[in-house]
Amino acid sequence: MTQNDRQTPGAQRIALVLGSGGFRGPAHVGVLSRLQELRIPVYAMVGCSVGSLIAAYYAAVGLTVDDLLGHALGTNALGILSHSLSLWLGPERTRLLRRWAGPVRARLELLDRRDFRRLHHGVQMVGFLMHDLRRGERIFAVTGRERGFNLSEAVRASSRLPVLFPALRKEVEGLERRLVDGAFSAPSPVIHAVAAPVSATHVIAVDLTGSRRRAQRSELGRWQALLGDRLMVLRPRPSLALWGSPLGARAWYESGRRSLGTAEAERLRLWLRGETRGHEAVAGGGRPQLPQGHDAPALGRARDSG
Repeated sequence: MTQNDRQTPGAQRIALVLGSGGFRGPAHVGVLSRLQELRIPVYAMVGCSVGSLIAAYYAAVGLTVDDLLGHALGTNALGILSHSLSLWLGPERTRLLRRWAGPVRARLELLDRRDFRRLHHGVQMVGFLMHDLRRGERIFAVTGRERGFNLSEAVRASSRLPVLFPALRKEVEGLERRLVDGAFSAPSPVIHAVAAPVSATHVIAVDLTGSRRRAQRSELGRWQALLGDRLMVLRPRPSLALWGSPLGARAWYESGRRSLGTAEAERLRLWLRGETRGHEAVAGGGRPQLPQGHDAPALGRARDSG
């Protein structure tokens, strides 16, 4: 029996969508901390950019919230830049940078022995959005539809910001791809949480985008109109955060925790009881109805290969 077989037909399947955000990523950890505190089961996690890293370390590696926060506090701009240079120039030319790049590389190596199917913390599916620079298409790999990716490849590609990191080159379904940060397709990829094979009934999306233009690519307003009460969009924002510093990481973590306040907690409890905020029954916990042309696996194949 697979993990998916253990889901009853009427169960509420809550997907957590963790979007892009760079050093704002600890906010995702703060949200996870509150979800654990509230005992909200997460059926699936969908990520891109830093959200892919958090999803992978939590669901696939099995790190605790405290572990994730420790990683965030120990990651700084110098370490990321040193790792970036080592990827562009090769290890032989960047020996002097190993001291700073080493911790980042060691954390990434935790992904090498993990896969899409042996998951932790009750999560049953995990997926990562990538963007193909060569064709301008999105590529989505998820539990049960890995598309030839191992977990480490998918996560590394999904979090590679162009210019800072070289694209990951890989043949996918017969085509050579140059894969980078999935945020170039959708900074908060709600579509992949509600479409098959994830088919979540409810979605929590953590939006960390600082740019209106980037936020528009996720179409969160449109998805809110389509899904109504079944989509909860959280927008953590600290009052002050020092970019790339431990104090900044802590501030974003706390803002993530605060974004799930009393009203949001009550709304989640209603979800688990099969109700909306207006106490209108959600029929059988069924999946949201997608507009024509947005169901998986097509997802508009002219521009979307996920």
